[in-house]
Amino acid sequence: MAEVELSTDHDDGEDEAATVDGRRLRRERNVTAVIDAVLEMFEDESLTPTIERAAERSGLSLRSVYRYFPDPESLAQAAIEEMRRRGEAVMHLSAIGTGPFEQRVIEFAEMRVRLYEHVGPGFRAGRLYAPRSVRIREDMERTRRGLTDQFDLQFRLELDALPHEQWAARRTTADVMSQLEVIDLLRRARHLTVQETIDVVADAIRTALRA
Repeated sequence: MAEVELSTDHDDGEDEAATVDGRRLRRERNVTAVIDAVLEMFEDESLTPTIERAAERSGLSLRSVYRYFPDPESLAQAAIEEMRRRGEAVMHLSAIGTGPFEQRVIEFAEMRVRLYEHVGPGFRAGRLYAPRSVRIREDMERTRRGLTDQFDLQFRLELDALPHEQWAARRTTADVMSQLEVIDLLRRARHLTVQETIDVVADAIRTALRA
């Protein structure tokens, strides 16, 4: 009876794919561990993390961290982007631009302060890196524009009703007062509580947009 030679090509292919998948998963876990470590440092107000500190805090080797992030700027940038991504769910308004004015004002002010509480450390780190990082600077400007677009949608009825000659000034005032820079000032420099900050932001929007 002739012997049947079994091919192992298929098994070898599966083994190779499994190896590649394993490496990819390990890399993703390691990158996540490093970014989480940097976010923790941001929370501790260590806003300019080094590769060495990230390696120490994440439990990875210095060589591994350098493999994923060649310099502190790329490390900070990845962490800032991740914090912003996590904040996207917080800034969601389910019925944007609808409902009574006062209700929209309160919901908007609460959302903006809640967003700041989620992303504030990353935001402050971004401001430190922005002068020397084009990408971080562009990302922050894109975030500002997105927040302004959201403001315009939430209060389009009131904006449309403003006198033409006052439109730009009053819209800018209300928009700026709900940007993260101002909320950071209120929370950290003026030492307002979360609720006090919400009240200030809401009152600024009311004052600027009331016909």
